Amino acid sequence: MSDFFVDIHCHPTMRAMNTTPLAGRRNHWDATKNDFTDTSLGRWAWKSSEAISKHSQSNFYSCIEGNLRVVFDSLYPLERGFVNYKKLPRMIGSEKTFETMMVSATGLSVKQYRLFKANDDYFADLQEQYQFLKSNEGASPCGKFSYKLPNNFSELEQSLAENSDTIHVIVTIEGAHVFGTGRKETQEIPEEDLMLLVQKNIATVKNWEHPPFFMTFAHHFWNQLCGHSTTLKGASKMACDQSKGLYQGFTILGKFVLEQLLSRENGKRILIDTRHMSVESRKYYIDFVQHHNLAHPDDLIPIISSHSGMNGFDQMQHSVRQKDDHAKIKRTKFFAWSLNISGEEARAIHQSKGLAGIMLDKGRHSGLNLVKKVEKIKDPVERKEAFVKMLLDCIFCFVGAINEKSAWDIVTLGTDFDGVIEHFDFYENMSTLPQLKSDLIAYLKKTNYQQALWFNYEPEELMSKFFTKNSMEFLKRNFN
Repeated sequence: MSDFFVDIHCHPTMRAMNTTPLAGRRNHWDATKNDFTDTSLGRWAWKSSEAISKHSQSNFYSCIEGNLRVVFDSLYPLERGFVNYKKLPRMIGSEKTFETMMVSATGLSVKQYRLFKANDDYFADLQEQYQFLKSNEGASPCGKFSYKLPNNFSELEQSLAENSDTIHVIVTIEGAHVFGTGRKETQEIPEEDLMLLVQKNIATVKNWEHPPFFMTFAHHFWNQLCGHSTTLKGASKMACDQSKGLYQGFTILGKFVLEQLLSRENGKRILIDTRHMSVESRKYYIDFVQHHNLAHPDDLIPIISSHSGMNGFDQMQHSVRQKDDHAKIKRTKFFAWSLNISGEEARAIHQSKGLAGIMLDKGRHSGLNLVKKVEKIKDPVERKEAFVKMLLDCIFCFVGAINEKSAWDIVTLGTDFDGVIEHFDFYENMSTLPQLKSDLIAYLKKTNYQQALWFNYEPEELMSKFFTKNSMEFLKRNFN
């Protein structure tokens, strides 16, 4: 089981759908690169966002090279808050200005940018992504490899044993706005009518041949269901307005949607990923799950946070005492925004036998000054070790908050590759994961770093659990 890798959160379909294809051929396999507007503004946007990869990170040939055998593909219809800007920026810059910056920095093609500007039908976007993923199932362009969508763990386990050149794709979703909420026109629809619309769309998704295993409930912008956490900083914060719904809790409609997704009466249960929820929403959901699990010990709901870091706070409420802004993360060891996991939340995930994916976004792991300090290290070996330590600090912070050996059963990898992240230096795509695992093991052996939190595991065992075994055990318990 430890010979391959599992990633519980990345975006190969989103990247393939939204980026200009190579030679006119759009598929999940080939590496793609960002469109580039060769103007002074385009060059500036490219340069100022150089920490974000300008090439695909989770294309399936890269997965093959990195021995990724199980990939959780997070379908994400782009929230239109990313292409509809604040009033002041619109007054200062032209539409062409914003298009140039967005395309050059993120990988979104000019064609897709303009389509998103003209239409905000999230549910149609979602179904298009799912059909694209499903229709391309099978052999790679070269004919040597393939990918398939398993329906349950036993099917996955059998295929892993029989097909060494196959990538197994598990469908997930990022953001419950996909069911049609959070749009301009839905702000005026009576709640009863909106419930019927959302209920219908959830039923459609649950009737897919491969319904989502789990989904994040919130994302970057108000979805009329629950509050979200601050995520935007720098230029994106100046241009895009995510203030509506920020830090709020669940709405009545959101509670209805939550119960519809978790229900087994209307089809297969879709588990909830708490990443991006506001603290208020996460507290409500954790309480909901704890009450359910106490009342239904034979039908446990696990809490999932698929692509996160730690914020350094022990209590969730402590993480919102100070506003999530530039000052809050300037001098901290961890990325201290409430978006990230606190010790209290880590313990709740552990209690529910859930799963916590640690992401490979250096911009979400540590304070701004610390990241800059590491980036300035000239010696590549020393700089690499500093980034390895940064990732280990996050993992050990999670384990230490629980302070039990079983904490090592629920922490795993959720890269967020192709999610427009600031990837760790030296580990820019799926092909580098074997090297990352090797470097983590070597650093632990060399330094015995935080050895008290190893709980008598050897470094090889810890990393085997992190990169593979924990996710597979979670699938064994829940993917059925």
